[in-house]
Amino acid sequence: MIKKPEGFGTWLKLDKPEHIVGFLMKSLQHSLRQSMDEALRKRGLDLSFAHFAALFSLYCEPGITGAKLARRAMVSAQTMNSVLRRLESEGRIERRPHPESRRADSWFLTSEGMELLDQAREVGASTFERMLAPLERDEIVVFESCLRRCITALETGTDDSGAADRDPTAVRTRRAGKRAAGQPEAR
Repeated sequence: MIKKPEGFGTWLKLDKPEHIVGFLMKSLQHSLRQSMDEALRKRGLDLSFAHFAALFSLYCEPGITGAKLARRAMVSAQTMNSVLRRLESEGRIERRPHPESRRADSWFLTSEGMELLDQAREVGASTFERMLAPLERDEIVVFESCLRRCITALETGTDDSGAADRDPTAVRTRRAGKRAAGQPEAR
């Protein structure tokens, strides 16, 4: 059972959506997509965030199916199908029969797709740097950890080894104190 922090239900009673964590995360995702789309256009790359996510996922997981690509890119299966067809018609990706399912296709980057991904990754890196610039390095580590634990909790119905019971601020404070005292951080 996931232990709820004190005051957990109070966020449901807030008057404004911008005070609710879920709305803040959706707003961040929306802003990130818009920033990426704009930066890709300024760079002269005819790609959307969904195209970038598809190319990057294919780089990381060659042979992935369209359904998995849609989940990775956080778009509908129909949207991903359009993305894949366009990238395929441009010679950026290629389709092969899936080794385990006759109904699914496996998708792979071509050399042209890899060149386009390299350019898009430069744009992505600068966008992510801008997004994370207000945070200190240790805050980014804590932020990533908190997000992963939240995802795990929703996907499995449990936390990961009691991590949800820890206060991220306390962890960050302990780490900063150890660094100031010259002690190694536990990983």
